[in-house]
Amino acid sequence: MEAGVRVDRYLAARFPFHSRHQWQAKIAGGEVLVSGRTTKVAYRLRAEEQVVYYSPAEMEPEVDMGVRKIWESPGILAIYKPGNLPMHEGGAYRHNTFEKAVKQTFGPQWAAVHRLDRETSGLVLCCDTREMREAVSALFRTRAIHKTYLAIAMGEAKEPAWTVDQPLGLAESTRFRLKQAVRPDGAPSVTHFRVLEAVKGYTYLEVKPETGRTHQIRVHAEWSGLPLIGDKKYYPDESIYLEYLENGFTEHVASCCKTDRLGLHAARLSFVHPITQEAVQIEIPLSPDLQHIWDQIKKADIF
Repeated sequence: MEAGVRVDRYLAARFPFHSRHQWQAKIAGGEVLVSGRTTKVAYRLRAEEQVVYYSPAEMEPEVDMGVRKIWESPGILAIYKPGNLPMHEGGAYRHNTFEKAVKQTFGPQWAAVHRLDRETSGLVLCCDTREMREAVSALFRTRAIHKTYLAIAMGEAKEPAWTVDQPLGLAESTRFRLKQAVRPDGAPSVTHFRVLEAVKGYTYLEVKPETGRTHQIRVHAEWSGLPLIGDKKYYPDESIYLEYLENGFTEHVASCCKTDRLGLHAARLSFVHPITQEAVQIEIPLSPDLQHIWDQIKKADIF
């Protein structure tokens, strides 16, 4: 517990599925309890106090549950995950998840063997047995599955292709839990970038991460001076993410991040099938919403 922090700020920072103003309304409405009692918006938390908020399933944020099969082999499915869909239950999401959508659409035996961020679209491999999940997980763990992403970034690249070889770990000077950063004592992290197309002020990228660290592409892109569109958390000015948490996607946040949809798409997976030993390459084009954004950027109709 963060003693001395206002309860509304505590909730907005740790549970960003509601803005700070929304949390203030819920506190004022008696929906938040501190150690079993209702409280005031400006109440400052004390050590060992317990904050409780109950959010029934019908209050979950709307998502895009439109998962679909892209490729299949006995025991393995490659499934498309839309950009506005969390992988698993957590925070405001209990039922509106990729996990639930896959089980409802393809059967309860199917489960993902890796993950994408909630706002990242693209390919996810799922398996129907524990044995197959372990076999595919081993491919990811040994870097035998090669991943290619497409990304839309703000800014102009200094060269047509480059590699970022910078270790990543938890950010030290930040107000946000679990935020990652380049740091000398971090885990080894390597990402290859290549410019596919450039328009004044924006760059369309092919991205190939060698390692699979949390938020690796987003951090290495920002470190390269090319923050991804829609990336509130890793926008160079942290006050933008704080404003987003407290007030939602305001005009000011929109003017900085351009869109409320992260500009990242998992486009290709290449590997040797663990059973048949055949070479497999699965591809899916840039998601329609990101393609529309890039088309509008090229036309100079927005941003």
